[in-house]
Amino acid sequence: MHPLDRFFHLTQRNTTISRELRGAVATFLTMAYILPTNANILAAGPMGAYKASIVACTALAAGICCILMGLVANFPLALASGMGLNALVAFTLTGAAGSWQAAMGLVVLDGLIVL
Repeated sequence: MHPLDRFFHLTQRNTTISRELRGAVATFLTMAYILPTNANILAAGPMGAYKASIVACTALAAGICCILMGLVANFPLALASGMGLNALVAFTLTGAAGSWQAAMGLVVLDGLIVL
């Protein structure tokens, strides 16, 4: 039995390494699309000067979450920022909170409450 099969229980999940690799390529392409799209949404609001940082932070957060989901939860699910939530933050929450920094603080607070 292949070490990947033993660790991820591929046979038990009725899948193969090649099928998982095809899924990984499709997931990578989706995630690659999300990075510039989310950055464009947030940069359209008051965070426009930080576009490169937005891309880097989105990639870092998605990378950490995906790795943890695979290795800790042993569940093949990719996680990334939601484009709808980013639009809400950029165009609604930022105005209500007074600044984009306060809006991001509210997002963190919401994450801690939900956790």
